Amino acid sequence: KALWIVYVAITALCALCYRIAGMSVFDAIAHAFSTVSTGGFSTHDRSLAYFNSGAIEVVAVVFMIIGGANFSLHFVAWRQRRITDYFRDPEFRFYLGSIVVVALICAFVLWATGRIHGFDLAFQDALVQSVSMQTTTGFRTTGFSTWPSILPVLLMLVTFVGGCAGSSAGGMKVIRWLLMW
Repeated sequence: KALWIVYVAITALCALCYRIAGMSVFDAIAHAFSTVSTGGFSTHDRSLAYFNSGAIEVVAVVFMIIGGANFSLHFVAWRQRRITDYFRDPEFRFYLGSIVVVALICAFVLWATGRIHGFDLAFQDALVQSVSMQTTTGFRTTGFSTWPSILPVLLMLVTFVGGCAGSSAGGMKVIRWLLMW
């Protein structure tokens, strides 16, 4: 019951953030359901690219990361009122670290090959796509299949890593990778 309350609260907060970022009420609710559950369904064919909004992309990234984290960990952090509980968890640290590393690699390649001018724009596109792929959400802001050849392969590989155990994300789950390591 407690996990359901956490899940509903996170979904409601996500919908509110989407609404504040500029989505209509319907789009905000529909995308919140899809973001936290890491389902990736959009009300528009172009997915998040339809909105062309950096604020909406930030909301999506934050809540995809939350959806890919262990919901029991959310409960503990919420109950204890300590954000440090997240960073004490080795699975969450690896999960967050892998997202950052993949996003930085993608951003550097996009910037270095001249695909996207400006490292900040390259990082924004790379972060949205890497979080979306690792959490198996599937939202998109750009057609990453046209990115330099190594990047689509890298993004497909991180889908095998997935999110944390006890999350709504797919993949093998980070804890299994840590145990194999």
